[in-house]
Amino acid sequence: MNPPAAPPDQPLATAEDTVAAAALTHAFFAGLDLNDPDAVAACMAPDGVWVRQGTELKGPEAVRQACAARPRDRATAHVISNLTAWAAGEGRMRVRFYLSAYLSAHKDGGWSAPSMPGVRWCTDDLVRTPAGWRIARKDSRALLPPA
Repeated sequence: MNPPAAPPDQPLATAEDTVAAAALTHAFFAGLDLNDPDAVAACMAPDGVWVRQGTELKGPEAVRQACAARPRDRATAHVISNLTAWAAGEGRMRVRFYLSAYLSAHKDGGWSAPSMPGVRWCTDDLVRTPAGWRIARKDSRALLPPA
């Protein structure tokens, strides 16, 4: 199954906004991979929602708490590719990208070789706030292996 096509009625975001969207996307996953719950939460709009493993986390504090509860005996690396951004109305942008996730677990005094659980097709809706672009809604679905 291929990911949905770009919305034909939405213009691409400006180059400046696309760079900001990419920076925000990278900051979110860097915070996740570095086990920095505050950095991840700072990427969210005040009423932002992250649909994580089927559960809606509402607001930066819920996101921070979920990230703080992540097991410390596993390490992740999230690699973003094929990022594209569209204007989605005044002060809004939609960002779509592939996310390849890698996982390593700490067992018996050492770390396992990285495994790749899959590739996700992600859609982030962003909103411009006084602090800059922030995530209004973050969602994804499995791309590989196919559902």
